[in-house]
Amino acid sequence: MELEDYFEFLDPDDIRIKGHRIGIDDVIDYYLQGFTPEQILEELPSLNLEKIHATITYYLHNRAEIDAYMLRLARWRE
Repeated sequence: MELEDYFEFLDPDDIRIKGHRIGIDDVIDYYLQGFTPEQILEELPSLNLEKIHATITYYLHNRAEIDAYMLRLARWRE
């Protein structure tokens, strides 16, 4: 299974965890605040640790691209 298989790429500014309405930005926000995967699971209990780890790994492998994605989302939400 490829990392990308965990996600639905709905458009350039909407990447969701497959089978959920949760965006990767939700997991990444917690991760960047210093939450462990187990703590993220407590905040987002509909996920499982596999999907949380996949999201964090995807972020770490694509950091520049995902940082830009997160910045676009933050500007859009303002």
